[in-house]
Amino acid sequence: MLIDLTAALALWLAGFALFGRFIAPRWKLGGKLVFYLAMAAGLSAWVGHWSLIWIVGHPLLGIAGHVWWCRKHGINWLTCQPRDRYVELRPWAQQDGFVVK
Repeated sequence: MLIDLTAALALWLAGFALFGRFIAPRWKLGGKLVFYLAMAAGLSAWVGHWSLIWIVGHPLLGIAGHVWWCRKHGINWLTCQPRDRYVELRPWAQQDGFVVK
């Protein structure tokens, strides 16, 4: 279980380092981490190393969904440019300081 949780935390931190600036509203950050690690721990205790399917699959599904959504709306998925269009489609991001002028 320790190996699984270490892998989950490392993957989550890597994802946060790359994409954490796009999480809005900011108060969701702690909840996302707690949910992800709790699911990883529960699955690790229940199904052993098969929990790695969740640990790796959950972030990959999130990235895939983000890429699909951005392409559908004509936005660069890596930089979220044009920023005005991105914020127009995600108005809650505006209230959290996501928009940097």
